Amino acid sequence: MANVEDRGNGSYRLTVIIGYNDKGIPIRERKTIKAKNMKAAKKELTVFEAEILTGKYFKAEDKLTLKSFIPQWLDKHAKDTLSPDTLQNYISILEKRILPKYGHFKLEEIKTIHIVNFINDLKKDGQRLDGKEGKLSASSILNCYKAFNNVLSCAKRWKLINENPAIGAKPPNGKSKKSEVYSKEELAQLIDLLKDENLFWRTLIMLAVTTGAREGEIAALEWKHIDFEKNTIRIEQAITEVLGQGVTIKGTKTGKDRTVTVPDGVMLLLDKFYHQRKKEKFKVGDMLEWEDHFFVFANVFNKPIRPDSIGQWWRRFTSKNKFKHIRFHDLRHTSATILINEGVHAKVISERLGHADISTTMNIYGHVLEEADKTAANHFDQLFKKKA
Repeated sequence: MANVEDRGNGSYRLTVIIGYNDKGIPIRERKTIKAKNMKAAKKELTVFEAEILTGKYFKAEDKLTLKSFIPQWLDKHAKDTLSPDTLQNYISILEKRILPKYGHFKLEEIKTIHIVNFINDLKKDGQRLDGKEGKLSASSILNCYKAFNNVLSCAKRWKLINENPAIGAKPPNGKSKKSEVYSKEELAQLIDLLKDENLFWRTLIMLAVTTGAREGEIAALEWKHIDFEKNTIRIEQAITEVLGQGVTIKGTKTGKDRTVTVPDGVMLLLDKFYHQRKKEKFKVGDMLEWEDHFFVFANVFNKPIRPDSIGQWWRRFTSKNKFKHIRFHDLRHTSATILINEGVHAKVISERLGHADISTTMNIYGHVLEEADKTAANHFDQLFKKKA
């Protein structure tokens, strides 16, 4: 039951009965608002009642500080909207950087200048928490800003503050240095070097190069995702390691599933590796882990590989072979760059990489597309010269 009481001068009191105590007396939740008329107030009442029924209503207190708000933000917003990795990162930033300085502030006391000062302080020397010398990277500062902004935007959405003070502060763009990639010649050398590696790693690296999949997506691949008849792989999940929980399965970074066509040579590797994994599974018997899954890249007990261990092996591999080292993630960029230089449409590349939309692809690989465009123009130039 809910009702509106006109208290005069455009003020209305909203009342929602949320239950009864053991004596049968109604338990009411009230909120006073400003509205143009009774019709507008009734609309607010509908929203107010829905927030209470769905558990999204947060009762404001006179002395609600940032520190006392964080548990509500975490329970009613962050856990449902942020990925495990992002949530873990934001919590760490809040505990180590934001709350020590601003935790005692009332929410309405936090102004844009506080966010500006927060960002400015992060740019100074001595802000690294790992004990190393040097300044924080632009991307690290941007992540700190994002954590603060996420909390404050939630407070505004719940009408605990009138405006989000973080909006007026300008964070660094967080752009990283241009990624290094392998040329076609270097990629050919890599393929030759992989011939001396075991089937597990040879298959994994070739998949990374030809599909452009992320580390977590490769680690989460299961044999049910491989279609040997159509030469395709379905990428619909990723593996992440959550503090206190261990290895868990989540959706892809963008939440979008995708199907990627794989070259015949890589499918032959997968087929050979599949038979090897089946034999391992049979030998293990009752000791099999993750019984509801059959991972492509796992140990003999079917425990999936940790994404961070892929990068560790990759560094050892390039060092051992004295081969040019790039980050494992840059194999994804190598895959995209080669496709662009071969004239593959950006939309196709975007779908293979699992980007949220084509604009993401254009932003990341704009410089490569520009070079490819110049090459295309040169083809016309050569054609006209021949005609002349």
